[in-house]
Amino acid sequence: MKILTTLAERDYFLGLAALLNSVVAQGTHIDKVIVGYREALPDWLPPLQNSQHGKSFSTPSGLQVELVELNGSLHMVHEKPKWFLHVTETLAPDASEYYFFDSDIVVNSRMSFYGEWARQGIALCGDVNFHFHRYHPIRKQWAAIARAQGREVVNELDEYYNSGFLGWTRETKQFIHDWNDAFAMLSPHSGDMNQFRVFDRTAVVLSTNQDSLNLAAMITEQPISPIGPEAMGFIYGLRLMHHPIGPKPWTRNFIPEFFAGRPPREADLIFWQHVNGSELQPVSAGKVQWMEAQLKMLRFGGRFYKSI
Repeated sequence: MKILTTLAERDYFLGLAALLNSVVAQGTHIDKVIVGYREALPDWLPPLQNSQHGKSFSTPSGLQVELVELNGSLHMVHEKPKWFLHVTETLAPDASEYYFFDSDIVVNSRMSFYGEWARQGIALCGDVNFHFHRYHPIRKQWAAIARAQGREVVNELDEYYNSGFLGWTRETKQFIHDWNDAFAMLSPHSGDMNQFRVFDRTAVVLSTNQDSLNLAAMITEQPISPIGPEAMGFIYGLRLMHHPIGPKPWTRNFIPEFFAGRPPREADLIFWQHVNGSELQPVSAGKVQWMEAQLKMLRFGGRFYKSI
């Protein structure tokens, strides 16, 4: 069994809809989706049934989706390592492949490629701030913290990875334990983990979940298989997915932002093209048509208009 997992709360369920619609449009590959959620479920979901670990529904294509209430009070991003361990060891211990996508991502490429990728090693995507030298003073401090806990650096890395996507297999699931270990090492240096981040990059920890992912990549003995920031659409190249940084596409007020010099991003348009699809339709068809037309017009205008 191949598992896709994600985390969602509040309006991020709109992102979940776009993610699932894009996954099925790209050939599915996976057998089941496990969603860790907090707070109320949206009323536009299909009828729910009780499941072994929570609630579930099936999409029109037959994709099984299980909704499992998240047990944790940290900012959602910092729940990732613990959640992945729960998925791997408790919710789906017999799965052969696991994929995590942030619930604001839209998949642009065939899903079967993700299987080919994860079978080469832990599938990682470069962050927007990709270059992070092995001798960077912050990375050297991470290494010292790890050594103090009895862990040595196995991989000398010059890249920094984004925690919005991860792929692993039954054979490489030890990496999830390594990430949880790294998270425990860095969390005392993080500040308030009810916040996305507290400090800036001059601190030992900028964002615990993502810095600990990168420390895990340094100390793990599992093979890793990274692709650069082009994988998430941060730069041109092999755009396997679109991952919008900053304001999410469903929160932006595009016309005022356009005149303030911030035209819509490609990721904004891609989201509105997938928020309604074959599996889920959380938004009225009229609104989707208007948003698509608006974004195409503003993106065209952005070629000529620049704020001063």
